[in-house]
Amino acid sequence: EASVALLEEAHHHAMNAHHLELHDHLEERDYVLRQLDVANAQLQVLRCANVLEDAFHIWHDGPFGTISGFRLGRMPGIPVEWDEINAAWGQACLLLQSLANHCRVTFTQHRLLPMGSTPRVADRKGVYELYGPVNVFWSARYDRAMVGFLACLDELGSFARSKDLARGVPSTDAFALPHRIEGDRIDGKTIKLSLNRNELWTAALKLMLTDLKILTGWCSGS
Repeated sequence: EASVALLEEAHHHAMNAHHLELHDHLEERDYVLRQLDVANAQLQVLRCANVLEDAFHIWHDGPFGTISGFRLGRMPGIPVEWDEINAAWGQACLLLQSLANHCRVTFTQHRLLPMGSTPRVADRKGVYELYGPVNVFWSARYDRAMVGFLACLDELGSFARSKDLARGVPSTDAFALPHRIEGDRIDGKTIKLSLNRNELWTAALKLMLTDLKILTGWCSGS
């Protein structure tokens, strides 16, 4: 009887050890699966962001900022057709809205309405055309659309900075748009066309596209 009791005790110990080992293996498996899920999610985010960088190539052509090969702005002696400017704004509008969707951000004061070469920007008072040609009678609406776009860009830039700070990134290293936006101005240059010179307007648009490019890069790495 004593030997039977010893055998039973040994069997119980073996079973307990087996259950503990199985439990450890299951926990390890669950941890690995969770890590795989996280890695796959991050991969999908990176793929999406890299697709955006490839699809909306932002660069420059002399005094002009360009997006997808379209120049944004006008210069004395360098005629740029409104069809090209409108196409550039359409691409910029679609990219910024895509970045907001990617980051799950809803703009608080404006809505971007990407519509090909006839994009629009809306606020609580109305919907404004982000395309030309413009004239003296409705250039104010065009200005409102551009200022609204700039506000959305600034808001998403602020979101990116807040995310970095929440992750513990030092404030000196946290994201910041390279060209500061304040109202209708970027680095002190107004984005409005009314009562502005073409070369100054074009310079402001080039800075705006630079900010948009840097923000797209942040989305690729975040």
